[in-house]
Amino acid sequence: MIQHLCLINFKQELDTETQQKVIDAYNKLPALIPGIKSFKCGMDLQLLEGNYHFGIVAEFDSQEAFQAYSVHPAQAEVIFPVVGELMAGYTTAQFAL
Repeated sequence: MIQHLCLINFKQELDTETQQKVIDAYNKLPALIPGIKSFKCGMDLQLLEGNYHFGIVAEFDSQEAFQAYSVHPAQAEVIFPVVGELMAGYTTAQFAL
């Protein structure tokens, strides 16, 4: 089992409507990309200064399933149009469970 973490920073604070558009876009991925075993995402609760603004936690049965997710066209077709111009940067990590 592969656990994938992604943390995203935005260029500026997002209003509530834009935050929901980002969440909705990411939540489309499990229906579009085979191999996602579980998927959760959300805006940071701002409990600590310096946190990233948005987080994703996803699980995959195998390295191959994760690799397919990472290059799937839905990343460009669904995510980039909503998040691309907003994103300042991101970081990821994958580890075995």
